[in-house]
Amino acid sequence: MASKVPKTIMRLGVSKIDITPVTPVPLAGFAVRSELGAFEGVSHPLFARIFVFVTNDGSNESKAVLISADLLWWGSDRVPGLKQQIHARCGIAEDAILLHGTHTHSGPQTSGLFTSYLGVMDESYVNALESRLIEGIEAAMFQVEPVRMEKVTGVSPLGINRRGVAKSPPETGPVDHDLRVVRFVTEDGCTKGLLVHYACHPVITRDNFVSSEYPGVAMEIVEQSVGGGVIAAFLQGTCGDINPGDDNQVIRGNNEVVLKIGKEFANYVMETQEKPHWHVAPCLLQWSKSVIELPLAKLPERERLMKSALLPGVIGEWSSLMLSRLDSLSPRIPLELTVLKLADNLSFIGMNAEVVVEYGLFIKQISEGNMLAMGYTNGMFGYIPTAQQLDEGGYESHESTFYFAMAASFDRAVESTLKEALRKLLG
Repeated sequence: MASKVPKTIMRLGVSKIDITPVTPVPLAGFAVRSELGAFEGVSHPLFARIFVFVTNDGSNESKAVLISADLLWWGSDRVPGLKQQIHARCGIAEDAILLHGTHTHSGPQTSGLFTSYLGVMDESYVNALESRLIEGIEAAMFQVEPVRMEKVTGVSPLGINRRGVAKSPPETGPVDHDLRVVRFVTEDGCTKGLLVHYACHPVITRDNFVSSEYPGVAMEIVEQSVGGGVIAAFLQGTCGDINPGDDNQVIRGNNEVVLKIGKEFANYVMETQEKPHWHVAPCLLQWSKSVIELPLAKLPERERLMKSALLPGVIGEWSSLMLSRLDSLSPRIPLELTVLKLADNLSFIGMNAEVVVEYGLFIKQISEGNMLAMGYTNGMFGYIPTAQQLDEGGYESHESTFYFAMAASFDRAVESTLKEALRKLLG
């Protein structure tokens, strides 16, 4: 008689830690802030929401962690060391760690790799952030319990393609209005955690105040509305060219506008999470990391850099950085793809880049909607545009490379290279 395969049980532990700077530091995300110095106050505190997943096959226990933090991103220069610390303290495999940023443009810089126009990293803040994070992971691990998983898809009209709006005449560019919610429910029927996935830049306000922006405002409202100590974490999709918009206009404003948009987005989340859910049968946790070498266009030459280093502004700073790194410049940039699988029909793929929406739509298509694509995960190097965007020019394809201190814009082959790698990876 064949032995019965035991049912896989998913256990989940969650925690939420305050990562708001306790002393004023410069904010990141907008070049206009580069002359403003440290922030003036706090409109909305920053949090890291931590989800620790555990499965057991009867002999071996597997653990993974997904962190959603109200940060612009996690610095690629800090991620390897932080993963090593988490592994040493918590016993979680380094490739089973997803450090994700909601991409708020009103928080501190966490990397020292870029030009000062994207914000200057305060090392004491980042050291404290990493220590707090490990404590938060340990806290989540102490209270894991069995949960059932459910998922549902709704809609939010918030995102608008900013490249399309900027064209003359304006065009309706690609956008992903799907709002995906994953719910984790305990054995007594209480909602323990919510993962909320959507693709839209948190760039409403440029005021020099700390803010978790519309995602943070929305998640706080959702947590209060659901109650029971639930933790709702926002997962930022491939929003590289997607901004909050209304009637073909990008939404900008002060904290009052952030509150308004956050409340509206929270309403869409609540409408979605209250719809009938699909039960998700968990599998044993699976994770993998792949590295894809993406091709750059022609690297800069020393003579050109020597001249442009004398220019004011970001071009001069970029040129000086390239001169200092000239001997180590590479014609390719490694993109890390980190996949975490919770079920046959539920996986996450994190990318250490600012990825435009077309790639998220592509991932959704080839995975039949079973994989949630996230940018700003496990590091950051800059934008990944499409071949068409490289032909058109603009911020995402060319201008941003100076701010991110990339050696050059991408070659047009970047799109075919990435899509072919995604096809192979996702089957």
